[in-house]
Amino acid sequence: MSPEEEAKALVRLLWRAESEPASPRKGPRQRFTVDEVVAEAIALADADGLAAMTVRTLARRLGIGAMSVYTYVPTRDVLIALMVDAVALERGVPAPGATVRESLTATARDVRAGYLEHPWLLEVSPWRDALGPGRLQRYEAQLAAIDELPVDDVERDALITLVESFAAGSARDAVGARAASKGAMTDPQWWGVVGPELAAVMPDGRYPLATRVGTAVGERYGAPGSGVDGFELGLAALLDGIERRMGR
Repeated sequence: MSPEEEAKALVRLLWRAESEPASPRKGPRQRFTVDEVVAEAIALADADGLAAMTVRTLARRLGIGAMSVYTYVPTRDVLIALMVDAVALERGVPAPGATVRESLTATARDVRAGYLEHPWLLEVSPWRDALGPGRLQRYEAQLAAIDELPVDDVERDALITLVESFAAGSARDAVGARAASKGAMTDPQWWGVVGPELAAVMPDGRYPLATRVGTAVGERYGAPGSGVDGFELGLAALLDGIERRMGR
């Protein structure tokens, strides 16, 4: 399949509920719908990560041959794009706030929550996202939340991208911290070992600001920080900046 054919197949599959019924397929009758195949792929990625979601592994979970998967989706890349859109469609969109700031806050929290619920989304490049009904539903709601801002449409899109990127970065840190916490030691245990060792090897007074701030954070959280507190503080600062820019 050529890249052009793959791109066309992706669009047709994303909008399968809106398209004309396909002509009857030759060969054995399919045991699943595309929706069922995508849902199983999402469950597999949720459990074991995106790298584990191979066509062969998916086929075993479905109880079919690997080549049979390609009768539903032409490539793994197309399947992943369908998974992303299905997650967006399932999650829906947060209710709009009374103000632009409240709506952007809800957008950022929702995006972050989506990544935490499906960490494999962080491994999917957002570039060249094919817009299916799930992604477009979310994008439409995000744009509606800031439609009253006095900016042109290119900047409007950039603001949404900025908020989404911030939420994704916070989610990436949270996912990393969650993975680390599954190790042999908890954060307090780890720092209980590493802290005295650092104190023994670090030259006195060499890093005064890092020592002061790191100590304050460690005493509060028993860890290098709080993902939730850091996210909320960063989001407030980000929205403050957006509001100041709008008042230019």
